[in-house]
Amino acid sequence: MPLRTDQLFDPMPDTKKYFKRRMLRAPIDYESFGISLRQCTMESCCGMCCYDGVCLDEDEEHYIGAIVDAHPVFFKEMGITREKAFEDAHFLGTECRKTATRKYKHPEHVNFPKHFENTKCIFRFDDGRCSLQTLAMEHGEHPWAYKPPSCWLHPISLERENKTVLWLPQKDTDLVVEKGYPGYAPYTRCGEDCGAEGMPGYEALKPELETLGILVGRDFYTEIKAWHEDGPSAAKQLVAEVVAQADADKKKKKKKRKKKKK
Repeated sequence: MPLRTDQLFDPMPDTKKYFKRRMLRAPIDYESFGISLRQCTMESCCGMCCYDGVCLDEDEEHYIGAIVDAHPVFFKEMGITREKAFEDAHFLGTECRKTATRKYKHPEHVNFPKHFENTKCIFRFDDGRCSLQTLAMEHGEHPWAYKPPSCWLHPISLERENKTVLWLPQKDTDLVVEKGYPGYAPYTRCGEDCGAEGMPGYEALKPELETLGILVGRDFYTEIKAWHEDGPSAAKQLVAEVVAQADADKKKKKKKRKKKKK
């Protein structure tokens, strides 16, 4: 049976706990979601955000590795095995594991940022499509069932200055910055403020926000939209309801544990 949206994290139990613990009561930078964004189209960006692969935790690497092992014929055509799929890397001075990359010259019409390397994620087809997403769809699964959360959430960020925050980085606020590297998400086509050409960020990213909300148990899209269209007090009320429900659920679990002990 295909995974339901609320089951997308089930194959990654540590990731599931991590997200629920971090995001259920996390603060949101509501204002940042008011910037104008374009919705993602392969024709215009060719998977620009995938140029350097993606950092993974142990849970994610194990899950994607298992997918590669389970479908050797599909990935053989791309020259991918579990051993070739991942590599050690450094991200902002920190050691990490990530999907491997290959040299690749991006099409001229894409307007590829000059400070991005001419590479692509090993799981990316030349036309920009993600092979993990393609495989999931061929199996009748949710399109993001095999993808790392960081991929399908792009350009949304979940952390700022070592604190959990749901927000959209822009060129003057992005923290993925080093000497000679002015930023990441806001330089990709779907993360760049496009002025009158786009729509409010929370509308452009509605599928991502709704999916994250279903997984965590908090309606991020409705909450952010309420802040922008009805005012901060409306969003505050929605947060209060989420917290109250979470507290009630916690009490129920405690009672059940006490009954079992008796």
